Amino acid sequence: MPPRHVLVSLRDPNDPMSRQELRCFADSAGLPDLEIAYANAGQLDDRLMDEAALLFFGGSGAYSVLDTHPWVHNMLDRLVECVDRRIPAWASCFGFQGLALALGGEVNRDDARQELGAFPVDLTDAGAADPLLGHLPRTVDVQLGHHDHVDRLPGGVTLLATGRLVHNQAFKVDAAPFWAAQFHPELRKATTTERWQYYRSHYAGNPAEAERIDRVMAEAPDTELAQTVMRRFVAWVAENPRR
Repeated sequence: MPPRHVLVSLRDPNDPMSRQELRCFADSAGLPDLEIAYANAGQLDDRLMDEAALLFFGGSGAYSVLDTHPWVHNMLDRLVECVDRRIPAWASCFGFQGLALALGGEVNRDDARQELGAFPVDLTDAGAADPLLGHLPRTVDVQLGHHDHVDRLPGGVTLLATGRLVHNQAFKVDAAPFWAAQFHPELRKATTTERWQYYRSHYAGNPAEAERIDRVMAEAPDTELAQTVMRRFVAWVAENPRR
């Protein structure tokens, strides 16, 4: 059978942004055959873990990795299984926080450190040498949208990028082909704006805050360069297939 390329959605199946997220990952990664599997519908199962050539883990507008839903705990266990089985994977935002938490790191919520829009991140020396990020300039604009953040990285990972408001922005698991970032290389300005409009009541508690974010989004740069990370991940997996 052909290799399975799968986005593990951490959104509700009836959330329109789950299909938008699928389009964003498929377009940025150059994978028109990208499938979607919903973690909260039990689709992150043994068969998927056995057959996937690569996995993407995305964001979640309505949930937090700190939630006590059984499917969230199952997803955290599956992230550890990905590491143990060396399944090639990329995780953005919620997936990044989940991987950090599952491996023993610390995740907290602080609305004062919420980031929504395009912001600069700085590559570490390890990031500048990384096969996925190393082609980027040492400072690059990326798309961000989150309440929670990773306060403390787990052991056994290497920090690849840092931010000015939220320090931990990307890492790679040392013993596995698993990369993760707080930012969204699958997004660009237009798709981040689309997502903001859908989730605006979740991210802004009052009209003045919503108007402020509208201005930030309108003035933000685009981030096509950061999107190239997704195709480099796919190319890396093609050269280093799962065995």
